[in-house]
Amino acid sequence: MSTARRQLLALGALLPLAATLRAQARPEQLRMLVPYAPGGAADTLARALAERLGAADGGVPVLVDNRPGGGTVIASQAAVTAPADGRTLLLVGASFLVQPHLLIKPPYDARRDFEPVLLCASNPHLLAVHPSVPAANLREFIAWAKAHADKAAYASFGRGSSGHLGFELLKKQAGFDMLHVPYKGGAPALQALLSGDVSAMLTDLPQALPFVRSGKLKAIAVGSAQRDASLPEVRTVSESGVAGFVSESWFGFVVRKGTPKGRLDPLHAALAAALDAPAVKAGMDAIGLRRMGGTAERFAAYLEREASRLVEALRFARVEPE
Repeated sequence: MSTARRQLLALGALLPLAATLRAQARPEQLRMLVPYAPGGAADTLARALAERLGAADGGVPVLVDNRPGGGTVIASQAAVTAPADGRTLLLVGASFLVQPHLLIKPPYDARRDFEPVLLCASNPHLLAVHPSVPAANLREFIAWAKAHADKAAYASFGRGSSGHLGFELLKKQAGFDMLHVPYKGGAPALQALLSGDVSAMLTDLPQALPFVRSGKLKAIAVGSAQRDASLPEVRTVSESGVAGFVSESWFGFVVRKGTPKGRLDPLHAALAAALDAPAVKAGMDAIGLRRMGGTAERFAAYLEREASRLVEALRFARVEPE
């Protein structure tokens, strides 16, 4: 398909959304609730899509509303109490599925209260270790971990985070144990690994890549289904002997359950067109995000698989609601 034809199709996808929003009461604006602080990969993705939606011919203004805190619960609470009119989008990741299992009185149910719109992007996790760990591959790392089970520790982005639960599944499938040390976010966890306070971490590959290339960290295995182009020499966890293992960060959009299909479909089409825009693609490449896309049904099926996988990890890690 020619570039011109793709652009025309993208424009056509945006027009129904614009018409729908013009028919609603003012202000004619979408709100993207982002459960993370400004500046990270998720926030960058949301702002790129918001800019594209607003700039497109016939587009609508989009407010990016950062609501960090509570392990993404604060933004999710704001979304679940918003009108089901298709104007409020919630950017979600693994924590969206996990947090209701960590709270005695969860403020929302991911399946009951929300409708999937579009799975946007992902990036693989990298099993990285401090240079003091005498391992060059996954087999050697597992052997070392088994020999140091009484004192070896790994970092995560936080209790119940994708990095935490991914590592717990790795421990289960590979048959070793390590102490979990949760941090308040990826940056402090990565700093703990760099300083040698912990020995290992499943971290977002783009954030670890500069330190791997400088020799400050060692890359053991990639958590994606295929090797990553930025580290082609590093095997996946699966091809290193732990078959079927996948661990990644991902981002997509949901809206309140009950949003009319007549508003859901144009919203999905507009977001999908924005995701395909060259400027958005280039921005995603720059921060190491892989484009996902697809139908809302595909996203729903993905959420079901992720929920099952993450709940299994919670049970194995014996994480109880608080």
